[in-house]
Amino acid sequence: MNAAPIVGTPVVRPGHFHRLGIACEPRQHMDAWLRRVLGARPLQVRTRQVHGLPIGTQDGNHWQESGVDIQLLRLGQDPVALFTATAASGPLGRYVARYGPGLHSVAWTIDDLWAAETLLRRRNVRITGADVPGRHFFMHPADTSGLLVEWTDSEFVDDSRGGEPTVDGRPGLVDVRGVAWLTVTVRDARKSAELLASLMEMAPAPGHPVGQHEDSVDLRIGGVTVRLVSPLSGRSRYAEALERHGERLHGVCLVVDELDTALGQLEEEGVTVVERAGPQAWTDPASTLGLPLEWIDRRALPAG
Repeated sequence: MNAAPIVGTPVVRPGHFHRLGIACEPRQHMDAWLRRVLGARPLQVRTRQVHGLPIGTQDGNHWQESGVDIQLLRLGQDPVALFTATAASGPLGRYVARYGPGLHSVAWTIDDLWAAETLLRRRNVRITGADVPGRHFFMHPADTSGLLVEWTDSEFVDDSRGGEPTVDGRPGLVDVRGVAWLTVTVRDARKSAELLASLMEMAPAPGHPVGQHEDSVDLRIGGVTVRLVSPLSGRSRYAEALERHGERLHGVCLVVDELDTALGQLEEEGVTVVERAGPQAWTDPASTLGLPLEWIDRRALPAG
């Protein structure tokens, strides 16, 4: 089952999906791997803020902000931010030391940043990482079933989904069409869905393939599908991750045109396929620079 009724009165209306954040180690060369293997492309974008305040400093396609080097890419049609800590003692440095490289956070745009902060605080949501010049803040993941969410009132002037020019248009080894869903491991998918629905507007996203050993709820939030997964037994592929790291953003499912072809190309690159279930597959994060990646044949997705 992967749909649940949406209840509650949310306080935030997400706009565009702003970006997926990936935490990287300094010498990992995550950007080169994503470009060469998955066809990610650097974003040549300008950023616009509602009140005209600057966001850090920009050097080419890199940004410096709050002790973090940020590089913007496009994976399929979705923006991706690679976060590399410039100080081991900073929040991101501590995060990578604890969890290792991998998915970090998701971000959406909103119209009124500070009104949203006030309303969320009234719902007893802790706010962290507030940055007035940077025009953003985070909701504490302990209050959102482990999903680290950033809100921002900035936007890309030339949005990556609008077909803006890229620096490097060469295809990757695997032709990734986009993100099918983001996977969040939780203890109770139903309760987590109710919690998130009380904070932000969303809609059920039924019709995606589901596993046999977990309960999952798929939610459409601001243009991206978020899958909440709770293992039903130790046989679930997500049970160990939940036991080791608790509730958190776990992985991403990528869409490919033809799964057999994509898996063959990945194995030639040295990426290990650990499981296959019909139109879906899972690869070993140790062979994908720490990223837990799922793969799905686009023909298995619901139309539209």
